[in-house]
Amino acid sequence: MMTIDTVTEEDIIPLAEFLQNGIPFKATTKETWLRRFEIWWNLNPAWTDRFPRGWILKNDSSIAGFIGNIPVKFLISGKEKIAVAAVTWYVDPSVRGMSSIRLFNAFQKQNYASLYLFNSDSPPLIHIVTKNKFKEYVLPRFQMKYISLLDRTKVVFILRKFLFAESITTTAEASAFIVRFGQLLRAYVYQKPLMQTGTEPNKDYITSICTSCDDAFSRIWDRSLDACDIALSRDTQTLNWIYFSSIEPNERVVIQCRRSHDNSLAGYMVFDIMRKTASDVGMMHLMDMCLADEDPYLLASLVSFAGKIGKERKAALLAIWADSQKTEEYCHNTFTLSMGSIHHNYIKIAEIPGENMDSFTLCPSLIAPPRGIDHFL
Repeated sequence: MMTIDTVTEEDIIPLAEFLQNGIPFKATTKETWLRRFEIWWNLNPAWTDRFPRGWILKNDSSIAGFIGNIPVKFLISGKEKIAVAAVTWYVDPSVRGMSSIRLFNAFQKQNYASLYLFNSDSPPLIHIVTKNKFKEYVLPRFQMKYISLLDRTKVVFILRKFLFAESITTTAEASAFIVRFGQLLRAYVYQKPLMQTGTEPNKDYITSICTSCDDAFSRIWDRSLDACDIALSRDTQTLNWIYFSSIEPNERVVIQCRRSHDNSLAGYMVFDIMRKTASDVGMMHLMDMCLADEDPYLLASLVSFAGKIGKERKAALLAIWADSQKTEEYCHNTFTLSMGSIHHNYIKIAEIPGENMDSFTLCPSLIAPPRGIDHFL
């Protein structure tokens, strides 16, 4: 008999053992999942026991499916609310069908949530969530990512991640492949230095690795959040939770840039180094950033330092995207390699009495869960 129950403390270890054997998760271990559960719930500043950890599908007494539930703080019209993110929706292939939908329905029917979050680039899942009135938001803003070669000797990895990163089944895809091939040849011969912007980083800025966020990291977001009716809360608790919750073998790196004359925060970037195992070469992806202004010296300082850290930590490629027109121009002028980049966020807003939610401006984010703390190669 198929039943659905909320996840309890007693389910944690059996659930970790079930997930490590799932077809999409063959590179994970029981310890991987126990670490994830610790981050999702016990370390999460938004989690309380009024929010289910998730739901499990049981076939008699055996676990046959799971959907996780991560609460996260959001701001709606300046007021702190709770969003919930669906993560790791997985059902054993032998019992898929309506049982899978029942898990997703349990996620949607929970109480106390003002927003429901779902991130996926899978067409079947996208079809399901859009039928359930989730609205699509595509990120990053310019749908482009810019790439720099950090270790040219990792030819096979670079070919796989850049040249063969997209399928080649149509004429348009074949044309895009030819363009990428030409770019890659030029990059091996003529790649521009990461500092090259027409201006060089100077002594006005000091760039370093950051190990925790203080109030300055929240305040630097004020101007950006003023334009948003709905956005991820950037309070220090939430930032520290998301930014410093990486799970090996992946590694999250936060790079800060401060003004040398008063040590005030000028900007920062958050990167993930994605790799299959701790000994493998990886790709360093930009996950989040905030700049006090669009000074090219500031951008050059952060990006060039990121390249240095990437080389030290066995990343063969560095990938960043732009969140403004000036940053887009900087990327276009600095990077030799570029390609399309589209990630789908799906958000459903619960009805709030007295509010016309259709008129609200929602600012999605790549770092918001589930991508911020739950992603796979």
